[in-house]
Amino acid sequence: MPENVSSRIREAASGRRTSPALSVLSDLVRSTGAAARSATVFGDPVTSGGSTVVPVARITSLTSMGGGSSRLFAAGGDGAGGGGFVRARPAGFIVLDEAGARFHGIRQPVTMLVLPLAVVAGLTAARIVGVSLREARRRRSLRARCEPAAAPPAGGSAAGEERNA
Repeated sequence: MPENVSSRIREAASGRRTSPALSVLSDLVRSTGAAARSATVFGDPVTSGGSTVVPVARITSLTSMGGGSSRLFAAGGDGAGGGGFVRARPAGFIVLDEAGARFHGIRQPVTMLVLPLAVVAGLTAARIVGVSLREARRRRSLRARCEPAAAPPAGGSAAGEERNA
């Protein structure tokens, strides 16, 4: 990243006065990070009696951004753009009580299905390719056996001339 852009992003993060475009990008990064929490999936931890249940989530976050400025025109100009993506899935919960802390995972049935299906698809594809290659080899060898032997050249050979003499 060019030094000019990285220094502007640092200024925006520190709260100093900066261009509107870079402050919007800074807000985007902050809001994406704020959305990437387990409370987005489950809510806040719950306490009842002597036990506390803390939700646990798998968070995937992607933020992409870019910006630039130009001094070509008399007024100059800034521009920036970006996008963000947050995916939060439940992973389980932690129970805190007098006995200690225990993690209880939440099964994802779709993920449990993906691996066996991928194995079956891979084996099927390998079988199809193997059968296709064997069939191509069989056809090639059959074609080579069925083609007539090449006829001798029309001019004849020395052995043929001896027979005529």
